[in-house]
Amino acid sequence: MDVGGILGNRDSKQSKSNIPRRRKWVKRRETWLVLLGVILHAVYMLSIFDIYFKTPIVHGMDLVSPRFPAPARRLVLLVADGLRADKFFEPDSDGNFRAPFLRSVIKNQGRWGVSHARPPTESRPGHVAIIAGFYEDPSAVTKGWKANPVEFDSVFNRSRHTFSYGSPDIVPIFCGALPHSTWATYPHEFEDFATDASFLDEWSFDQFQNLLNKSNEDQKLRRLLEQDNLVVFLHLLGCDSNGHAHRPFSSIYLNNVKVVDHIAERVYNLLENYYNDNRTSYIFTADHGMSDKGSHGDGHPSNTDTPLVVWGAGVKTPRPVSEKDHSDHVLRFIDQHVHDAPTPKEWGLDGIERVDVNQADIAPLMSTLLGLPCPVNSVGNLPLGYVDMKKEEEVEAVLANTKQILNQFLRKSQIKHSHSLYFKPFKPLAHYSSMLNQIEDLLGARDYKAAMQLSENLRSLALKGLHYFQTYDLLMLMGIITLGYIGWMVFLVLHVLQAYTSFSRDVFVKEEAVHQKFNTGKAQLCGCLFMAVASFLLFLERSPPLYHAYFAMTVFLWTQILDEYKFIKALWRHLSGKKSDYVIKLLATGVVSVIILELLVHSFTERKLYTWCFLAVGLIACIYLYKLIPWRSGIPVFVCLTCWFLSLFTLMPAEIPDNNKLVIASGVMIVVIGLTAKWFDLHASGNKCWYGMCNHEKSRSRFPMLFQLQALLVALSSVMVFLSTSHRTEKQELHTIHQLMNWFIAGFSMFLPLFSENGLLSRLNSIFLGFAPPFLLLSIGYEAVFYGALGLVLIAWVLFENSLLYLSKVKKPSTSGKSLEESVLLENNGRYLQLSDMRIPLTFMVLFNVAFFGTGNFASIASFEISSVYRFITVFSPFLMAALLIFKLFIPFLLVICAFSAITKLLKVPRIGCYFLVILCSDVMTIHFFFLVKNTGSWMEIGNSISHFGIMSAQVVFVLLLFAITNIYTKDIEIKSTSREARKVMPLMQAMDVNFVSSVSKCVLFCSGLEVASFIVSSGLLKLSWAKISDCYAGFNQNELRNSGFSLRWKFYEEADVNIIVFITSPICTKALLPDSKEMIPSAANQRSVRVFEFLCNNGNSFCIHKAAIALFDDHFDELLQLKYQCGRTAKPLIVTGHSLGGSVASLFTLWLLESLEISKAKRPLCFTFGSPLLGDKGFQQAISEHPAWNSCFLHVAATSKDSIPKLFIAPSHYLNSVIEASKSDHYKPFGTFLLCCENGCTCSDNPEAVSEVLMMFETEDAVNEERMIHVYERIVEQLESVIIRKGLSRKEQIHQQRSNELDNLIKKLEELEMTRMLNKRKVFDPEKKLNDMKVKMAYLEWYKKVAKAKETGYYDFYKNRLAQRDHDITKHKKFLTNNWKAIVAQAEKKPQGQLVPLRPRWLYSGTTCRRMIEPLDIADYYKDGKRNYVTDGRSHHYIMLEQWFKEDEQQSGVSVDTKKQNVDAILTYDSCFWAHVEEARICCKSMEVADIKMEEMESLRQKLKEFEGYVMEQIKKSAVSSEIFLKGSSFMQWWKEYEKLIEANYNSALTNFMKKSKFLQYAGGCLALD
Repeated sequence: MDVGGILGNRDSKQSKSNIPRRRKWVKRRETWLVLLGVILHAVYMLSIFDIYFKTPIVHGMDLVSPRFPAPARRLVLLVADGLRADKFFEPDSDGNFRAPFLRSVIKNQGRWGVSHARPPTESRPGHVAIIAGFYEDPSAVTKGWKANPVEFDSVFNRSRHTFSYGSPDIVPIFCGALPHSTWATYPHEFEDFATDASFLDEWSFDQFQNLLNKSNEDQKLRRLLEQDNLVVFLHLLGCDSNGHAHRPFSSIYLNNVKVVDHIAERVYNLLENYYNDNRTSYIFTADHGMSDKGSHGDGHPSNTDTPLVVWGAGVKTPRPVSEKDHSDHVLRFIDQHVHDAPTPKEWGLDGIERVDVNQADIAPLMSTLLGLPCPVNSVGNLPLGYVDMKKEEEVEAVLANTKQILNQFLRKSQIKHSHSLYFKPFKPLAHYSSMLNQIEDLLGARDYKAAMQLSENLRSLALKGLHYFQTYDLLMLMGIITLGYIGWMVFLVLHVLQAYTSFSRDVFVKEEAVHQKFNTGKAQLCGCLFMAVASFLLFLERSPPLYHAYFAMTVFLWTQILDEYKFIKALWRHLSGKKSDYVIKLLATGVVSVIILELLVHSFTERKLYTWCFLAVGLIACIYLYKLIPWRSGIPVFVCLTCWFLSLFTLMPAEIPDNNKLVIASGVMIVVIGLTAKWFDLHASGNKCWYGMCNHEKSRSRFPMLFQLQALLVALSSVMVFLSTSHRTEKQELHTIHQLMNWFIAGFSMFLPLFSENGLLSRLNSIFLGFAPPFLLLSIGYEAVFYGALGLVLIAWVLFENSLLYLSKVKKPSTSGKSLEESVLLENNGRYLQLSDMRIPLTFMVLFNVAFFGTGNFASIASFEISSVYRFITVFSPFLMAALLIFKLFIPFLLVICAFSAITKLLKVPRIGCYFLVILCSDVMTIHFFFLVKNTGSWMEIGNSISHFGIMSAQVVFVLLLFAITNIYTKDIEIKSTSREARKVMPLMQAMDVNFVSSVSKCVLFCSGLEVASFIVSSGLLKLSWAKISDCYAGFNQNELRNSGFSLRWKFYEEADVNIIVFITSPICTKALLPDSKEMIPSAANQRSVRVFEFLCNNGNSFCIHKAAIALFDDHFDELLQLKYQCGRTAKPLIVTGHSLGGSVASLFTLWLLESLEISKAKRPLCFTFGSPLLGDKGFQQAISEHPAWNSCFLHVAATSKDSIPKLFIAPSHYLNSVIEASKSDHYKPFGTFLLCCENGCTCSDNPEAVSEVLMMFETEDAVNEERMIHVYERIVEQLESVIIRKGLSRKEQIHQQRSNELDNLIKKLEELEMTRMLNKRKVFDPEKKLNDMKVKMAYLEWYKKVAKAKETGYYDFYKNRLAQRDHDITKHKKFLTNNWKAIVAQAEKKPQGQLVPLRPRWLYSGTTCRRMIEPLDIADYYKDGKRNYVTDGRSHHYIMLEQWFKEDEQQSGVSVDTKKQNVDAILTYDSCFWAHVEEARICCKSMEVADIKMEEMESLRQKLKEFEGYVMEQIKKSAVSSEIFLKGSSFMQWWKEYEKLIEANYNSALTNFMKKSKFLQYAGGCLALD
């Protein structure tokens, strides 16, 4: 697709016609592609739960009642939330143990051990494992661990009654829907991390103590407490809350261990005294531990190891450790800790037997002690080391436990068998019934050891069978999901190749072939049939709906790929035809990309890889830039040092230690970085290398002191870090004033970057400083330094890319047309993606992952350090705390994406295309993580594998969301060209033959004239026009041309698609007329030909026209008038062209046509001149420029170094051996678009000052003859025919030094002219910029009109009376609209006046609506001041012109709005002066009431009122008045009441009849028929 900037070659005409359609296609496809990506990743992310983690809960199993007597009548469960095993068992610094009572129990009464929890080590999963016996369903994470996806059974369900007291987050989970329970919880407000939370444990005990005390008076409660199978559950939250707030090494946490020990003692004493029957069992344990930094959730031993102490009825007594002792039946626990782990000596319990269990084993232990059936969903193994039973009873207990697990297996087998067309059973349990019979036989034979062994084996097989059916569909689903991911990536690659690279242009000859599908119908049909068959089979198997979704997504993707078969085939042929080095480069890029992405995959588990990565990248980038940059620069060293600095952070621990001094120092570092960037931004803008980054010409900051304010906020946040932390450390509550200041600083600072300068470096620096305060306030240690280090690396990335961009331009940027074309993109100011651009998404992926793991492990729950939020909130609020933590983690991501967006703007690459490449890279990692998801091993590894896969799957949404958020900050960034030659001053074009080849720099400046020039050259119209001029010259012999001469000749050519008029003069005529060329004729001259152009005069301005040109025009006026009529009769497009003075006449004739032709029915003529002298003065140029549509019709071609005629009136000339005084620059002014060509290049500009400067720069040859000029322009046209032209400034590399300096001076001068021009354009009132504001103001007026109607007053009178505040607001809106429309009308009147209305229809009708809405308000103000005769004396000029133009437009279009309307309830009164007539009529009525009025005056007033009657009745018949005039409180109805008193009773007229019969009531509905 040959799109070459401003001017392209001839093939670009077809390409340009296809650009809008292609853009729409790309936009539509990207929209549904993003939606497809979101849906696909959301669906496929759920697949791991179907593949690996199906819910372990099934229903429909029978209870297994135990066949042994219950050892205990009641059981007490004490759970110390967040209590670590080591802190419970170890002594304090004085050698005293923190739990003396429970240690005495361990030594004298019961058994002890460590309960191993399985991650996620959170409160709810831990309690579910303890009470229900199964490990938490992973899908419960969607409910925040607050609720289970399905109902489940528990020990509490099986009990006769449960008494429970504790946290509102735990107790209701198990007792909220349990009818046989008594429970209570404290309010959430009690959970305040700023206080000692041990009182929460005391609260739970007090509630239970009060219950027992109450039973002494309540006999019903007493009887309930005396029943068996009772459970008492006390949830003790103090350790968890204090651990979060103060860490497990704090004195508060350690003291809380003593508190729970004391509570256990008091509970024991209380119950033993109450019952005194020794039939109570006691279990003390914890749901999870606590890490050193005060968090939990992962699988670290400090989180998984919890204490377990069991004593009382049915529990074995302590036993010394013997060498024969060995743990039960497995080698490892659920958290992968080895059995028989040595007991630490400091615990002081190494001589007492220790019985460790899995946390889920506690549930069957409680059921056994109470003689209850195990919970039906339990997967725990009964720990016999705790139960004091006979051998026979032990076997029965284990057998009951086995049967309960076996029942789950059988139920799952039955469900899968009923749903499968081909069922594969679990073969090891094919004969489970015989195994049960064998166990019964062994029990009957009293072979308890063999029966126990067989029962345990059967239980183990049942657990394996459960796992088998949970992963039954694993292979099938993994295959489908894998194919789906591969299909998505292939389809993504195809889209990027088609939409954002030059492949779509290179692969196909015609653009339509890109969208042409190969056997599309067949591919879609095959896909639908395959999907139908798969869905039918899945339906027969009663598969879940998600299975259908997996198949549907995969089939759909591969069907879409088949649709692109032709493109894929052509792409393969294209690549096959490439040279081997290109293929090698392509493969190398792919291999390097995969290696980098694989390193990123491994970095999720090994953060140190980033250290080596940044050490290597820093060194390589430094060496590369050092060799690449030809001048001395500190960039290589800066890039290296920043990378090395960032590499340190991944060596630091993931658990961030507190270091507030480091946080405060980080604030200072951030301010220093901001100051340095600001200094660089201010002082580097003069260096051409940094133009793209340091842009101070686009827009200044709206707040000059913004940077100082941002630096102050960063410093203030550092101060608040010190104050907030010091108060909390002293156990003081967070002061309200500190809390409010922290919230204000964090929130306010994030809005400030929106008001910064829109230069790249300025905006990025402002964003960096804007997000620093909230990050500092949420930091507790070295992560604050990481923020500054990451910012430095991002700036280094920007500098690196800017250096590459600049160096690519100072080298030979374009030695062939192909390289030029490959850098162009269909979108404005952009280019195609290239293979080397793959570095951008890869760098983004590295930095994005560094933001994930730079200061911890984002995939681990333990990285969410809750103390980070204590400067904002201390009262426990999980949602707000989680939101603050997540926001803190998101801030580095926001910085990375802001830098990424800025780089895409700097390099002019499409950001959405790079986004798709980012998603492609992330999906390469996603499919790897999909295979790394584990369902064996430690739950920590399983949990991490899930989080890794989830993180990468969510990036399609996560990155898109962050793009949308950061776009608020980066959308205003504007990039200036990276070299002085490429600045937006004078777009130069270089041809591609020997004389015109040179480097091209890109600079985009849009203008209608330049766009027309692009069309003219690329379409071949310029060549056709010159061919007709040559043909016209050829019609005269050389002698006639040299000797006899002629004044003016023209010829009319009728082509197939266009008509061409050629004007030429002879060299003799030129020599005769040009000596007086500096003379001009003013527009005031009484000359026929001058009067023709009076339409250019407007508002009293004047102009002057070249005397020689107007003389030629006048001499042939009659003939030209006939030619004009001939042009008006043709419907073909018209081109008017001419050479030399003939070109001047062609310009005048074109202006004549533009004024007289009805443009709405005929296309505007185009005028091409070659070597034409300037035609008029500044007034002439401004009159044409006031009408941009006219100005863009003129294209003037001039050979600046060969032909002196175009510059004759600007610079001194030696033409015709006569010295002509150089005209002053303000005498003659160019108009239209100029194509100025010389041996070094060619420029296209519509800036009059720039054109004059270029013309004056070049010196022309002496004694140039006209014949030679004809050959010069012929050669220019031929060279332009084959050129790919860009807007920008270009030069040959071998230009002489003197010429180079001259060109540099010219460039500098033109830059100043262009800047002045742009500033002047900004000063000109542009209604388009005010359009939205005007619409808003009109909306207010519409609302005001509705309010007025609701008040039964009417719009006009409601404003006239002005009582409410809203009326004053409307006055402001009215003033705004009035001023704008005055400016619009004034600007329109400056345009050349012809037959057409100066305003376009859209603006004309908007102005009419505004006039009908606003003028009544002006009338109300006018008459409220006691004035009269508004129409003649008070009406604003802009209202008069808008009404006049509207009527003229109606006449020209032949369409009148005075058609009958069926509903006038909502219209505006057509005559905006209606209320002025009403007011005049009311004045007449009041004047008639004067007693001494003369008869003549009375008759005059009556006549005026009768005229008013007729006027009103005419408006009513046309349905041209709003029904509001008939509202009760309107001025018109007041006039009618006044007028009705004055007229005689028998007086009859159309209006009085209309009013007296109340026909106006029917008027609003449009159901009134009027003659």
